[in-house]
Amino acid sequence: EKACAKANIEILKNVATKEIQATNGKVSAISYVDRVSEAEQRLALDGVFVQIGLVPNSQFLDGLLELSRAGEIIIDEKCHTSEAGIYACGDVTTVPYKQIIVSMGEGAKAALSAFEFLLAEGEQLDRAYAAQNELSASVA
Repeated sequence: EKACAKANIEILKNVATKEIQATNGKVSAISYVDRVSEAEQRLALDGVFVQIGLVPNSQFLDGLLELSRAGEIIIDEKCHTSEAGIYACGDVTTVPYKQIIVSMGEGAKAALSAFEFLLAEGEQLDRAYAAQNELSASVA
């Protein structure tokens, strides 16, 4: 509401960005398609803030991992999910501040946590994997 009240801010909704144009290395315009009318528009400007959506792409995990009411994967400070050995990071999780740099840091944390898990549980996982392969071979 505050942004909409500003004379120098225009919020475009229900549009698909086609191209951000530059002149001499600086943003000069944006071309977009109105999703309702399908009309292509060009808007001269000096900068853009692009929002790609608010709904996390986590529906395929429903029933496997604990999700928030908003559909985010619930994680702790080490990116553990509700299922042992499964880690999550980035905008699909409950971590605040959905920003690229935050997601990158979360990715590093998730990788370190997974590495720690493999160090602690690796032998047990190897035995389970070998047993599964033996069972598959005997069924075939």
